[in-house]
Amino acid sequence: MQKPVLMLCMAAALLFLSACSGQQAAPTDTAAAARALPTPTPAEIPAQQPTPPAAKPAGGDPALTVEQVDSIGTYRMHVEVMSEGKPSVQVEVAHVKTPIAEDDQVTLHQNDKPTTVEVRYIDDTLYLNNGEKWVIINTFNLAELTVVTPAGMAVAAPALTLVGEEEVSGRKTLHLQGDKSVIPNIQSGSDSLSVKGAEAAQLDLWLDAEERFIVKLRFSLTLQGKTFTTEFLYYDFNAPIVVEAPTNVEKVKGPPTPMPSEIVALLGFDFPIPAGSQLSVVARTANITTQMNVADARAYMEEAMAAAGFTQVGDAEERAKDEFFYTFQSDERTVTANVFSVVTGKTTIQIGAAK
Repeated sequence: MQKPVLMLCMAAALLFLSACSGQQAAPTDTAAAARALPTPTPAEIPAQQPTPPAAKPAGGDPALTVEQVDSIGTYRMHVEVMSEGKPSVQVEVAHVKTPIAEDDQVTLHQNDKPTTVEVRYIDDTLYLNNGEKWVIINTFNLAELTVVTPAGMAVAAPALTLVGEEEVSGRKTLHLQGDKSVIPNIQSGSDSLSVKGAEAAQLDLWLDAEERFIVKLRFSLTLQGKTFTTEFLYYDFNAPIVVEAPTNVEKVKGPPTPMPSEIVALLGFDFPIPAGSQLSVVARTANITTQMNVADARAYMEEAMAAAGFTQVGDAEERAKDEFFYTFQSDERTVTANVFSVVTGKTTIQIGAAK
């Protein structure tokens, strides 16, 4: 577009000179020629810069989490929560999907002093080591350490803008980014967080280019002049990972841990935990490993669901030896449950089990 404009200006200047030459006598000698006006030069016209196109949302489906990808059987994960550039929580996770086993190294920073504990989940049992001894615990939920999780942020992916392609953890990824206008309200159990009132917020997701699962997540929030950052990084996909039960374990004594409020919020009702049981949460399913036999665990579960206002739909489906699948209903809500035993002397009650 610049050349036609410049040529038009030059044509206008030539027409101007022709008009002037028709109105005054042409110089007849050298001196007069020297006194003649110089030929005007067309003014420089700055080139118009093209307006950059407005960033468009990436679109597509919500992102997946690594737990939803069948082709990945094991992985490691690094989690870091920062406050004003200083770490407050750091977690290293080694996870095996089948059978479920996990080793978590959790470091909490308080007053610039780090405290590290190790948590293992294997054979439907939770173990904790505080640096001195191993004990069996009733419950441990990694989501309690941070409100922001990949599962909670996956829904935002279609509204984010594509920044470019990057390699992360040895995989080709799509880097997506968005500000607080597209970040959803965050809900984790009974905890919630809205970014609308923050001074600033930014969400970055790195999605696997082929399978669209979150390889990396970074979330930053500035609130009342302070900046908080949460980052998840997944790596070592399908690497050999072995999680072993610890030896010399001391069992915790005393009353059982009550059902945590975030699990009550997840289920939508309270389910009392039998004494001596362990509780874990995997993929929105509460897993209660009891010290009961299968018959007693079934009776306990049926009674607890009835007390919560649910009615059993039909008979329990016996899917395998020592495995029974249930469907319960209350008004318009349907809840499924599974009762099974794979370890002698222990029976697991799953609430919210997949059909």
